[in-house]
Amino acid sequence: MMSTTLRCLFLTFLCCQFANPAKAQQNVDRDSQLNDQQLRDGVKKALARGCDYLKRTQEADGSWSAQGGTLLKFRDGFTSMAIMAQINSDVPVDSSEVQRGLDYLRRRPVGGSDGIAGVYETSLIIMALCAAEQYDRDLPRIQLLSTALENAQIRTGEAAGLWSYNLSGGGGGDASNGQYAVLALRDAAYAGATVSRSTWERIHERWTMAQNQDGGWGYAPGQPASRGSMTVAGLSTVAITTRMLQDDSNVGADGRPNCCWTPPPNLVMENGRQWMARNFSVTTNPGYNNWYYYYLYGLERAGRMSGVRFFGNYDWYRRGAQVLVAGQLPAGEWLSMDGNERDPVLNTAMALLFLSKGLSRVVVHKLDYNSPNGETLEQGEWNRHPQDVVNLVDLIDGLPKWPPRLISQVVTLSRLKQETAVLELNQAPVLFISGHEAPQFTDEQIGWLRDYIDAGGFIFAVGNCDGKGFDVGFRELIKRIFPQGDASLQRLLGDHPVYRSEFLLNAEQMELWGVDFGCRTSIIYSPDDIGCLWQKWMKHAPPDRNQNLSSQILRGTRIGVNVIAYATGREPPEKLDDVIVRRKDAAATVERGLVQVGKLRHNGGWDTAPKAIKNLLVALNETVGVAASTQSEAIPITLEEMSRFPLVYMHGRHRFQLQTAQQEALRDYLGRGGVLLADACCGSKNFDRGFRDLVKQLYPEKELVQIPADHELFTEAIGHEIKQVRRRRLVPSQKDATLEIKEEVGPPFLEGIEIGGRFAIIYSRYDISCALEHQASLSCDGYVEEDAAKLAINAVLYAMMQDFSSE
Repeated sequence: MMSTTLRCLFLTFLCCQFANPAKAQQNVDRDSQLNDQQLRDGVKKALARGCDYLKRTQEADGSWSAQGGTLLKFRDGFTSMAIMAQINSDVPVDSSEVQRGLDYLRRRPVGGSDGIAGVYETSLIIMALCAAEQYDRDLPRIQLLSTALENAQIRTGEAAGLWSYNLSGGGGGDASNGQYAVLALRDAAYAGATVSRSTWERIHERWTMAQNQDGGWGYAPGQPASRGSMTVAGLSTVAITTRMLQDDSNVGADGRPNCCWTPPPNLVMENGRQWMARNFSVTTNPGYNNWYYYYLYGLERAGRMSGVRFFGNYDWYRRGAQVLVAGQLPAGEWLSMDGNERDPVLNTAMALLFLSKGLSRVVVHKLDYNSPNGETLEQGEWNRHPQDVVNLVDLIDGLPKWPPRLISQVVTLSRLKQETAVLELNQAPVLFISGHEAPQFTDEQIGWLRDYIDAGGFIFAVGNCDGKGFDVGFRELIKRIFPQGDASLQRLLGDHPVYRSEFLLNAEQMELWGVDFGCRTSIIYSPDDIGCLWQKWMKHAPPDRNQNLSSQILRGTRIGVNVIAYATGREPPEKLDDVIVRRKDAAATVERGLVQVGKLRHNGGWDTAPKAIKNLLVALNETVGVAASTQSEAIPITLEEMSRFPLVYMHGRHRFQLQTAQQEALRDYLGRGGVLLADACCGSKNFDRGFRDLVKQLYPEKELVQIPADHELFTEAIGHEIKQVRRRRLVPSQKDATLEIKEEVGPPFLEGIEIGGRFAIIYSRYDISCALEHQASLSCDGYVEEDAAKLAINAVLYAMMQDFSSE
């Protein structure tokens, strides 16, 4: 533990840093350009150190308590917070520390003088048991505690809809107790417990009526002044109750919802976000200057459950993460100058929950293309079904084979700037666009969308209501994105992998259109308003729901899940992954260099992955430090053209054949010391057959052979040390089965033709180029992006070391 002297020194340091909130905010503003990779590394280290601290402070009985033992009555709550913090920081649920903590909670009696009696403690225990997701064992206890919470809700008076401190009632209610009860009941309902609709109705009425005129929330009926901690509590609470109180009032007797009906704007949420924008801080609890870590834990929930990355101009997660990473003590804990937050165990748990849950993977950006001046207004063509994407991602988050903590966010087009627009869009692998009327975009914004697709992004569009205006507008949008006619919108046929990417779907019973660009379909469009059906999805549907509606919701959500699975390969990137920034920086740094690569034109899809070589050369500059031109050149297969380059490259998706003159030119080029690097896009069997035919035509007496795993090509003597690589493989391959991705780890597998003691041809039947273009999907059988880049870099460097004569 920290010595008294060191603790005092650190508290003095905090006084200097945070005594002046304006100065502290300026420091955060000054550092806001911190490299995302640096911040992400800092967050990862902070999570590990914080969890180590919690592990060291666990009691012999599995519990956690306040250091010094002065708050023993809150042991249940401290233990629950420590468990949640560790699980969300990816400490395995079956680890010793988590299981010992859970066993402690499971042993605690309910009620009585020594049992669970507090609302905070009851709520937190529910949340901890739900976080562990061991429902076969814990659901009865979750239901028992949830029922106790419901029974303790205040039913009458000005505090109706809130909770007091004890399950037995008594005393006035407050928003702090109330928010924890709401969080617990929400988790319990998602776990399968029964929570009555009337409970949610009382909560919703209380919190919407209690919002102050300035948009914020206060602590209790007698203390109405708006506070940051209570405002973030209000935002997350209303977000929860809005979803829990969905109904089928706009559904006909035949089970068909009225998809042209638009719910009124949620002004409560809008006004609350505006209060946060005006009063935003990550260095103090706005409006109260107390309970700092408690506020940050609530800020994370408000941002995540509201689906917003920004409050005003403030990126709440990046700014908060910077402060927390900088403020962690060497031993792994967090301290506070706040007299109410004296305990490092509680502070550390709350800091870890902010850092870990705020690091959730953003799967989908819902595009707000209507709101002006950088604001996000609830109402608009972009948001006819406000819960559509939120519900779809919630559904996906509960599916097996997907990573944990998946979320969606809104990206507002009018807040983007030319220099950073594509980087902002690339924070999510899928951009969702919907509406009833034709969406309007400027030429500059069209350029952003094209650049987003070029960088590996994916657009998912859905027409709302009858969608006629949107259909015309979206088809025109595609023409503007691809003005050269290099891609167009086509009906997706039954053999497209999107119909098997997660669920097995009947293509004849749905209408999907797509744009094939590069290695995959980069845009998928549904004229059918499936977003209307996502809006109706609930974790646990009401028992009296029309069965026809349930069937439609199942169909609509499965289409949505399949599209997201196809687009992401079930591997959405982690938040703060700044690979796009690094690619841009590297490309901007070197435009001309010593190393150049020629790309061969042929009739088998020679430009399927048009950005692959450029991205390879960018990676070469960045990771190896070789000066390489980032401008690749497409050339005909003639000796004169190829002789300008020590290495030429070819890839494709279709079977191809070279003319006799082209074969002779290529054979002559290779004989002079040139190197041919080739791969089959997405593991295309057709291209593979064509390439093997070509090799046989070039060298009838030779066969493609596997390059030994210990060959210098895979060593540090060339570039990267490559002993193991990861490769995605599609299983099974039967026509009428869903697609499954299996990641195999093993030695690198490249084939080649050796001439004069060197490999003149280096070939991969597994995809490299689509991975380099950041477009690998469930339809791609090949290397993961990082390993594909290493293999390609080594091949280029190997070619540069050969004796090459252009004469």
